[in-house]
Amino acid sequence: MGDGTIVRADAGPVTAAVLEGRTALLLFRIGGTSAVPLSRLTPEARLAYREHSRETTVRTAVGSSRAAVIAVSPLLVLAISTALGVPGVGPGWITWLWCSALCAINALFLIGGPVLWNALLTAAVAIDGLGLSSSDADAIADWIRAHYVRMSLQIAGVVAGAGTGMALLLWVNDASRGQFSLGPGEFLTMALTAALAANGLWILWWIAALVPVLGSRPSLRLDWHNPARTPAIVFLNRALWKVGGAISLGMVLLAIAVQGQPSPFMSWVSTPQSWIAAVIVEFVAFLIVGAVFVRDAIWAQWHVLRLVRRQIDRWRAPVDSRLRRLAATYPDPGLRGGKVLYYAELDRHFDSLRSVDLNLGWALAWATSIFGAAASVLATAISITPG
Repeated sequence: MGDGTIVRADAGPVTAAVLEGRTALLLFRIGGTSAVPLSRLTPEARLAYREHSRETTVRTAVGSSRAAVIAVSPLLVLAISTALGVPGVGPGWITWLWCSALCAINALFLIGGPVLWNALLTAAVAIDGLGLSSSDADAIADWIRAHYVRMSLQIAGVVAGAGTGMALLLWVNDASRGQFSLGPGEFLTMALTAALAANGLWILWWIAALVPVLGSRPSLRLDWHNPARTPAIVFLNRALWKVGGAISLGMVLLAIAVQGQPSPFMSWVSTPQSWIAAVIVEFVAFLIVGAVFVRDAIWAQWHVLRLVRRQIDRWRAPVDSRLRRLAATYPDPGLRGGKVLYYAELDRHFDSLRSVDLNLGWALAWATSIFGAAASVLATAISITPG
């Protein structure tokens, strides 16, 4: 492909569709990222791929230093505006903390985004290896491409996010009555962070639906001896775990970013009138991030568990039926031969799988604990926030 994306001739339809996301999604274009060659993809790598047994770095995963520059732009702008301002008059610690939180949020999307996408790419390679019918594989690929949508619609969403971020900052600036020192540079960096967040959260929202889409394919067959350890399920789970962890971290950073302001989780009756508009927008922002977290870290995991259990029940049904017929034919336990014992052992095996697949539920517990940590940070924010 002329845009630098490398696609092997034997790439499956789902893999090819995910690879196209590197050029079809605005978040990756802004960060200057490029697709990773499929030759680097192996199941064992922590960042979803290795090259010649050497794990690649985060910088290689990102593919461009532009992302790093954009990530630290809030602090760069603040430092430059402070240096060019009136000597001895500079922003307070809250402004520096706020800009630091914006830098971390930018990095979370621009650097974490490609890492998460590479994990999804690894899952796509495994999905293509499931042996789905060509129509089912093409249906999944078409579903992925349909959610890339036109660039004009992505830009509209980014502009709406940027506008909301700037409006929020304007309300905060007006309500703070000099507590914050915000200039045009800070408004531009806020617009950039809000734009990245709008596109990134939209991507994370629809990715979660890939699990039920995969489970709805009639030709789907997982590994019968342990469906929960089917490579496609394992790698899809890993991608969802990374998404859940990233969103949880984003909630913590969002809590840090609202320090020095009335908390959106305090009683609105005690919120100063001048802060009402800003607090409402902040509260909606927390709700949006929380909704994406629930969808990716809990809702999608629940669908993984259901998918695995449906496969187990599908294979167990004929075994149970055969076992019941044999038990009726040989009611005396002493007369039951090896065939009955074989089916009984097979039935116990499927019973054990229904317990083994619940080990996937540790992801739910892990995600919930991270969510609890974020909630603790929010509670701390409430206690140290003025007003």
